[in-house]
Amino acid sequence: MTKIIPIMAGVGHCYLVIHVSGFFLVDTGSPGHFQSIARRIHSHGLDLRNLQFIFLTHTHYDHAGNAFLLQEASGAPIIVHESESGMLKQGTHAVPNGTNLVFKIISFLGQRFSKSHASFKAANPDIVFQTAYSAKDLGAEALIVHTPGHTLGSSSLIFEGNLFAGDSLFNVAGMVWPPFANDEARLIETWKYFDTLPITTCYPAHGKRMGKEVFTKALKKRRQKGRVKLNRAKLRGHSHGRLPTDLEM
Repeated sequence: MTKIIPIMAGVGHCYLVIHVSGFFLVDTGSPGHFQSIARRIHSHGLDLRNLQFIFLTHTHYDHAGNAFLLQEASGAPIIVHESESGMLKQGTHAVPNGTNLVFKIISFLGQRFSKSHASFKAANPDIVFQTAYSAKDLGAEALIVHTPGHTLGSSSLIFEGNLFAGDSLFNVAGMVWPPFANDEARLIETWKYFDTLPITTCYPAHGKRMGKEVFTKALKKRRQKGRVKLNRAKLRGHSHGRLPTDLEM
């Protein structure tokens, strides 16, 4: 029987997935949490050296923060999208854009005054992919797919009806739409893709797991909000004798 164990490692979760053929890790948390992750793995009677792989949903500090140490201790390959590999090697990333007023302000301040929060110990990726990657050869019937929006290289892992979506989803205080995303138009397309998947449970990096029905409800709400914005923009366009040309959704 598969066990999915959330490990709080800083400001968010990484996930230890134990299945019939072994175990793997989704994300590695914030810097400074290597020991707590290793202890949780050992507490389940597992040898870190048998870790099948480390999948990074993207390379922000709170996801790639312990990638180097876990790779070094386990010998497990790191899997990451090709557009994130350079940041993993450098150990740094840009602060993402906010998606609402509060987080736009946070993003603005972070981009200018808090760059130390966007750094971690650099690591070398072992497996880099573009569109999708099957982990079957590594011992797990898991599919990793490119799901951009939060970042250019954001990716997700699908395993036994479970979706590990990194920061493409949140579940904090009723908020499912991420507070940070560099490309919201691509993110809504990612959400539409998620809705087509035969999954039952979503595992975000921030907040608790949620059933697909919760996500689907959030997607419906997001689409309705998008249609309202579109209609308002069209009215503004008519009032100026033209229609908008740069709208998404």
